Amino acid sequence: MNASAMQLPWTMKNVPHAVLDILRGCNVRCRDCYNLQPDYIKPLAEIEMQLDELLRLRQLHSVSVVGGEITLHPDLAEIVRRIRRRDLFVELFTNGVALNGQSLTELKQAGANLIFLHIEADQRRADLPINSTADDLRKLRESKVALVAAHGIEVGLAVTIYPDKLAELEEAVRFALESPNVSYLLVTLWRDVGRMPPVYGDLEKGMFTESDAFRRLNIKDQFSHRDVSQLLKSKFALAPFGYIGSNVNANEPRWLSFLTAAVNKENKLIFQRSLKPTWVEGAFLDIARRFTGRYPFYQPQRAGRFALHLLLNGLAGGGFVNNLKLLAKSCRPGTRLGLKRLLFQWPATFDAQGRVIHCQCCPDAVLKDGYLVPLCISDLIDNSVSAGKKPREILRQL
Repeated sequence: MNASAMQLPWTMKNVPHAVLDILRGCNVRCRDCYNLQPDYIKPLAEIEMQLDELLRLRQLHSVSVVGGEITLHPDLAEIVRRIRRRDLFVELFTNGVALNGQSLTELKQAGANLIFLHIEADQRRADLPINSTADDLRKLRESKVALVAAHGIEVGLAVTIYPDKLAELEEAVRFALESPNVSYLLVTLWRDVGRMPPVYGDLEKGMFTESDAFRRLNIKDQFSHRDVSQLLKSKFALAPFGYIGSNVNANEPRWLSFLTAAVNKENKLIFQRSLKPTWVEGAFLDIARRFTGRYPFYQPQRAGRFALHLLLNGLAGGGFVNNLKLLAKSCRPGTRLGLKRLLFQWPATFDAQGRVIHCQCCPDAVLKDGYLVPLCISDLIDNSVSAGKKPREILRQL
């Protein structure tokens, strides 16, 4: 990994984030989906019990609420409210089809902090033509982003990138940088989860598959973090800021972040600068954990605080003159200073022995039968029996 990028200091116990899965079922059909189970809406009691268990297992700062399509849950606003009562930030993942003024007002009042909109070309959805163009897609994204932002909720864009459609990665990054209302871009590199064999174990004990099917299916990463880094460097002058390695190799990123300071005016990017990590960011993480007992994960957009961050980052070796230039451009009338967080994640895969390779201390872990597992393969986990043996017995033999 690039020596300048910061390796995040999390351990299994102090990862500040986890995922709350509230239902199965959707009103949109995607090209591929990690949801493989029948439709099911979890009752509030079950959701609260899982939330409390996540808090027991991790020193959480924020929680992502996912499905299925979360807006199909009749108690979504109440779920948000109960998460916020536990002093946690809330990130919601939705395709946005059912979002409207009333639902967004309710979510804002309940305390929703961030909404990720999963909108991409390979979806079959009621608000996008079947033979949609790139222009149709951009207009839909713009309208949904504006709707969420108008209700005072931060906005992120979530996309899946396929090896045969790398141009869509460029468009998603460009859209995130150009939109003054988009604070986050979450890119998941494609994995055909539906063709993967059953998986046994969990994040604590380790995970594996007994089947030889993964060898025949040739399940592997189609392009690496180096490919992504090179593309973003050549097209947008971006450099990696932070990363999480894998459970097999801590220096081989499976979760990669880019932090970009952007000055926007309307829907135009006036100036942007990729941030370089310094000792300031490491000190901030350490101080936050010492005083609050947990690492920060979600950070609200606040222009004043970000301006101070740029000054400190520059003084610590991140490029003081260039950071000053950026701040000067943000003082022009009608401009807006914002921090863009671009996150790239590689879904789980297998090594030659059938061991699951995943993000170290996976921040997107979800509860499955009382154990933490990566969200991306959660529906593949089967810890009942395997070849007449319990998974723990098999793990001891590996």
